[in-house]
Amino acid sequence: MDLRQYKNTEAQLTEATELACQGLICYQPFEFSDELITGAGYEFAKIEEGAGLVYTKNLPPSIDPNSDGVKRHLIDPAILPEFQSYNRKLDALYQSMVELIVDKVGDPRKLTFADVGSCTGYFPLVFSQLGAKESVGFDAVDYSRTYNLLNDILGTNADFRNLPYRGDIGGIEGAGTFDVVCSIAVLVHLSDPLAHLAFLGQTARKALFVWTWTSEDTDEEMTIEYKSVNRYYEHSSFPFCFDVMQISPGLLRRSLELMGFTEIHELKNKPDGMPDHWFDRHRGFLAIRPEETRLQSLKRKTRPLRNQLNRNKNQLRSLKKRVKEWI
Repeated sequence: MDLRQYKNTEAQLTEATELACQGLICYQPFEFSDELITGAGYEFAKIEEGAGLVYTKNLPPSIDPNSDGVKRHLIDPAILPEFQSYNRKLDALYQSMVELIVDKVGDPRKLTFADVGSCTGYFPLVFSQLGAKESVGFDAVDYSRTYNLLNDILGTNADFRNLPYRGDIGGIEGAGTFDVVCSIAVLVHLSDPLAHLAFLGQTARKALFVWTWTSEDTDEEMTIEYKSVNRYYEHSSFPFCFDVMQISPGLLRRSLELMGFTEIHELKNKPDGMPDHWFDRHRGFLAIRPEETRLQSLKRKTRPLRNQLNRNKNQLRSLKKRVKEWI
């Protein structure tokens, strides 16, 4: 996301640099200025984890350039041209996801939106820019400062909720429901992918977009493969410690169908998107529910009232029976 047009203040750039070096703005593609760029596009395209996620020429005094955490994030300036190029390709990929949702689901101004595992908030920010009635990001990491900064720069009102997905309850406590739900590169890090998909399906009223690393199995095969234990989340205990997972495209699609999504669109790569060798290792599906009929909508909206009436009828029968016994 190109933020240079917003003429960021010196205070905003300093805050962004501190957050980037702390790992709180690094994974998603943002260009704050010609001297501050973030994103994992280079690491993805080169399949070179550890190459760096942040380019900056101006480290604030509060940042120690020799600390291991900062060194992990900063790139070698020699790779800057490719680093910038691949992050622009990653940005184009993200924009293609947004375009698919808007094209197939409809006017964002009539929708509520949530991103589960939102990281720094790229998607909630974009949907807030597009005028979504509500645009929310959930994450286990506290990105409050990041959201505050980016909302301030963009003039948006994306809402961040520091709430994790919990495998022990199969969901996010108090998450609520939204018209459109996104999950971008989250499923790959979960030990319970089917339970998580079920939660996403329950949370999405109209549409669900899932992007994840998939296996090379055919579209007919339904498999789950675990690749590592505690690689990224060292404190997760069994059975939630398997944090690199590949689901087969067939199982992912079939899961969406079994949850009642009847219209499924597969994301296609764009000429200006990520390299095919990387893109083709993933699948992105936009799953859309069938439109409710007026009768179905009425039944859903009146279900609580009908349930209460049934309870009242049962209580009345019980009372009549007790009166007869007294007489």
